[in-house]
Amino acid sequence: MQLKDFQLRTLNALRDFFRACVQYKKPHLAFSEITIEKFGLSVPYIPAPELPDLPYVCLRLPTGGGKTLVAAHSIEIAAREYLQTDEPLVVWLVPSNAILAQTINALKNRKHPYRQALETIGSTVTVLDMSEALSVQPAQLNGVTIVVSTMQAVRVEETSNRKFYEQNGSLMGHFPASLPPRLLAGLEKHADSKPIISLANVFALHRPIVIVDEAHNARTDLSFTTLSRFSPSCIVEFTATPAKETHPSNVLHTVSAAELKAEGMIKLPIYLETEQDWRVAIAQSVGKRNELEALARAERAKTGEYIRPILLLQAQPTYKGKSSITVDMVKECLLKDNQIPEDQIKKATGEEYEIEGMNLFAEDCSVRYIITKQALREGWDCSFAYVLCSVAEMNSATAVEQILGRVLRLPNVTKKENAELNHAYAYVSSLKFGETAKALQDALVNNGFEKQEAKDLIRSTTSQPWLIDNAPLFNAPTEEEETRRELKKTPFSIPVLAVKQGKLLEQFDESFFMERPIALAKCDPYLSEEEFPKESPDNITVEIDVSEAGKLKTNFMREAQSQAYLISSDQKATKQNLAGWLDKSIPHKSIPQNESMVFLLGMIERLLENRRWTLDELWREKYRLREAARKKIKEFQNQAENQAFQDFLFSPKEYQLVVTPEKCFTFDPEDYPYPANNALYPHQHSFKKHYYQVVGDLKPEGEEFECARLLDTHPKVKRWVRNLDGHSKFSFWLQTSTDKFYPDFVCELTNGKFLVVEYKGEHLWSNEDSKEKKMIGEKWAELSKGKCLFVMPNGKDWNSILAALGK
Repeated sequence: MQLKDFQLRTLNALRDFFRACVQYKKPHLAFSEITIEKFGLSVPYIPAPELPDLPYVCLRLPTGGGKTLVAAHSIEIAAREYLQTDEPLVVWLVPSNAILAQTINALKNRKHPYRQALETIGSTVTVLDMSEALSVQPAQLNGVTIVVSTMQAVRVEETSNRKFYEQNGSLMGHFPASLPPRLLAGLEKHADSKPIISLANVFALHRPIVIVDEAHNARTDLSFTTLSRFSPSCIVEFTATPAKETHPSNVLHTVSAAELKAEGMIKLPIYLETEQDWRVAIAQSVGKRNELEALARAERAKTGEYIRPILLLQAQPTYKGKSSITVDMVKECLLKDNQIPEDQIKKATGEEYEIEGMNLFAEDCSVRYIITKQALREGWDCSFAYVLCSVAEMNSATAVEQILGRVLRLPNVTKKENAELNHAYAYVSSLKFGETAKALQDALVNNGFEKQEAKDLIRSTTSQPWLIDNAPLFNAPTEEEETRRELKKTPFSIPVLAVKQGKLLEQFDESFFMERPIALAKCDPYLSEEEFPKESPDNITVEIDVSEAGKLKTNFMREAQSQAYLISSDQKATKQNLAGWLDKSIPHKSIPQNESMVFLLGMIERLLENRRWTLDELWREKYRLREAARKKIKEFQNQAENQAFQDFLFSPKEYQLVVTPEKCFTFDPEDYPYPANNALYPHQHSFKKHYYQVVGDLKPEGEEFECARLLDTHPKVKRWVRNLDGHSKFSFWLQTSTDKFYPDFVCELTNGKFLVVEYKGEHLWSNEDSKEKKMIGEKWAELSKGKCLFVMPNGKDWNSILAALGK
């Protein structure tokens, strides 16, 4: 399964964090660097209780964001970038037995994307539950080992869980007499100081990577005490709703609803309708489901994708001494009042779970209606669920939170051609529309969406301004919104830099100048002392320091890496094996392996002969060597790509570079995947000409904000977009020698021309990166023959923008 852009950005944030951890040796410094870069402010880092030096971060993805897939991919990053091992032990903690079974089945299935993510680390992958781990043998840990468990299964106060901590003779092989004493130092011991032969101590020997799924469920002191007993190397949390009070999570990266929607992950917005009569609400929801099925058949005729929309119906619980609208009453209404065939209706309650083992995605499955009460079983997921109908009281977020999440996921995570198949629908038996809508909004927040996002994601099927707390929930369109509707009446399309050859007309990208692979075998592979310093031969040993309290303490990260190396199964290498490992570990798609292997073997030989390294030392430092080799190869790649880029732009050739209205980028009128850090910057200023309601990734103060305000208020600017960095499908970009360049602001002028502005602070204006961006921007403008303008102001040089606009 190909990762979505927002998932890649999430994983890149984790990769950057672990690289910074290795660089600074302190997680709080690494966290500070990443958050300053992402948010423009330093977010306080809160150490894990009882594990103060441990890297401990949280990745926040809302419901439908693919948390488990991202978690599976995060293991390679933690293993290679931080722990620096190919043989990680991973403890994967889940909130319930239902999720436990689901996760283990997926990780054991070699065709499943989760398992395939693990196999990028190594071909030997072992997945165990806690009972299987109690008899795990050393040879089984010679590879990637995942132990999946609930937190409850490893808590020592539970008598049934004592086996995890007790003496266990079947694990004797993990504690040979040859084990280095320093590996035994941190283990739990008997009264005679000998280590307890327990699974907890096996974990402690291997310093596991800990993955915590639905981390908001594991916030107690006891949870962290439990984690500390098997000496994790790091903790990576995944949740839609991070803890903010009891042991707050260190949120490293947050994904926004806008990003999920733009990538076709979720059905949004949710259209809500309320009815006083519960039978009318059911009839309307049945009608909507039928309408969606007709649209799904038309969609299949166009795309081949099969969808059978499902209606989830939430009945009332059975009350003692009080009448209620029960599951059986709802079923009878479907059968008699709406003439639904019985084979299309299934109950899914604690007492009757008729969808057990059913493949609801199968084309021969007839199920279209599922009746439940408070919620469906944890872990239940079927993206065919499009419509929610509730005859229960829905006046609080908790009453609707879980079942709402069931209708959010978009089938096959692909946007549909028919817009109605990209939305979700809710029909509720209620007189209080405002309270119901507020409950749905709060439920979205509990599913991981920001409050401002949630407010915009629940829409009424009518224009009536329903009230809650005497304030309109759905306001009449403001003057600003009416202006924005006018701005969107015509497509916002801007010419791109294109390549023309005969009838061929394509946007200029790296494929036009990177077709010839770099001749890496002919490049000098020598690594200088500065590029790859030879540290002390015993640098693998643990550093000892004295804490403020006067107690001896160790460098946590170096100790974890040391332990991972000493416990690993393969500590010997040949030059060929080391070069092969480096070749596999360093991405180089444009360089053939016969070129890269010659280069890497030459690098190793020069280190052995000229720098007096030994092969054992290089193998021990292979991760540091990998980083030095990666940078060296990247340096040669950049040189070659820059030359090829310059040749393509300025040398005679059979291609012609053009800027023409025949090849344009068009901003999507609906989707604008602004990042979640927008929640940190609530704008007081109201921009009138921005193409989208939200202005993405713009702080409410500073020079960039001043630039945006100048453009918004200038009479010659018709409309503009805050261009989002890194979103090639949703943003305007120009190709440079190394990557895509996303200018900060894209404007359409009242005279039909286009102005593109790349703001640069004075300290950055003259660096090499800025010079190249300025050159390609001016080239684009030049080829447009006056139709397009490009400006890169030096700091607050607003006169350069005004000059381009003609004052």
